[in-house]
Amino acid sequence: MKNTEDMVLQYRNHPSVILWGVRINESQDDDRLYEKTNEIAHELDDSRQTGGVRYLKKSHFLEDVYTYNDFRHDGIDPGCEKKKNVTPDEDRPYLISECNGHMYPTKTFDSEAHRTEHMLRHANVLDAVLGEGGISGVFSWCMFDYNTHPDFGSGDRICYHGVMDMYRNPKLAASLYAAQQEEDPVLEISSSMDIGEHPSGNPGLVYIISNADEVRMYKGGDFVKSYYPSDSPYKNLKHGPILIDDYVGPGMGEIEGFPPKQEKDVRMLLNYGALYGYQRLPGRIKAAALRLMLRYGMRPKDAYLLNSKYIGNWGDAAKGYRFEAVKDGRVVRTVVKAPAEKIGLYVHPDHTVLKEETSYDVSSVRIEMRDQNGNRLPFYNGAVSLKTNGPIEIIGPKTAVLRGGCGGTYVKTAGVRGEAALILHAEQGEETVCRFTVEKA
Repeated sequence: MKNTEDMVLQYRNHPSVILWGVRINESQDDDRLYEKTNEIAHELDDSRQTGGVRYLKKSHFLEDVYTYNDFRHDGIDPGCEKKKNVTPDEDRPYLISECNGHMYPTKTFDSEAHRTEHMLRHANVLDAVLGEGGISGVFSWCMFDYNTHPDFGSGDRICYHGVMDMYRNPKLAASLYAAQQEEDPVLEISSSMDIGEHPSGNPGLVYIISNADEVRMYKGGDFVKSYYPSDSPYKNLKHGPILIDDYVGPGMGEIEGFPPKQEKDVRMLLNYGALYGYQRLPGRIKAAALRLMLRYGMRPKDAYLLNSKYIGNWGDAAKGYRFEAVKDGRVVRTVVKAPAEKIGLYVHPDHTVLKEETSYDVSSVRIEMRDQNGNRLPFYNGAVSLKTNGPIEIIGPKTAVLRGGCGGTYVKTAGVRGEAALILHAEQGEETVCRFTVEKA
């Protein structure tokens, strides 16, 4: 009861607070206690509703909003429970207070397929919630990875439940949430497009995440296909992930001298193989292959050569891909995926004008190793040495180890105004300088 009182008094002037949690996290019902905590919250702040984090369905509903941790989704089962199966009163508000999280922990340095599945699970839940109706909203667990006790986490006392790491470097799943707004352009591709990261060298299931009106895909400078929000199977999300389903592009029939029906079957066969491989072909793909053999005299060797020419680049120089996000008729963001030829540090402080007033000021500095096209290198794990000039100090170690191509540090003011710099040295000998201005009251 005292905790509830302190919580409301301390935070009730914060505009970001939308709901008071008046139950102990995932606790059993206790009507005597929770009637009182609910009453305290209303007395101290009559402008906000109350709720409480449950793992119980149909439990005693003493607050204004029934809040429930829905961890049903496992990649196969539906993204969320139906409201009628959870709350004892369907006429009152229902909010999902947690989902995902421990169901699929994901690191920045996990495989590409794992990071993609993590993003898709968040999409599955959000799409299901939006499609249900009657669910007030959903909080995904959680925004950032976090330190934990030795009996939890991944053996290193870290819970990798976030859509960002502890330094606020985004994982792929973060782009899904970023894409649901319209002000800032978002374009992410779920793959590096490197054949060595995928079984049999096939591209596999690669997704576009964007809030653009159109995304144009090019391979080796040649246009392949345009993708639109309506191409996403996630119909309840305004901007759901879009599967890349064409690697051949237009013009193959003219180049190879194929009539339209032959081109259609060849395209179907090649694109299916690009996504799923050639080991277990479904009936419609087998039928297309049989038509190509009987009607046009094609042989498996022909399919292999065409696959090498239009899909893979096994043994040849990679052609590279370019993606353009188009908004209101103009290109607002471009992503290029090609083999890394040059790498370098990218340093992003959350603010560079530090103001020391009643206490010191701190800036969080995110560090990434990127290729020449600005793509993070997810399997880079090198060290970066840190030092400062001027009136700032490093909080923490003087060496930052990048995991999954990213990491970070913190700098604080040292009681003196002036110009300052954080100097970073990568293992390759490259130096990068991040400059700050310290102001003092």
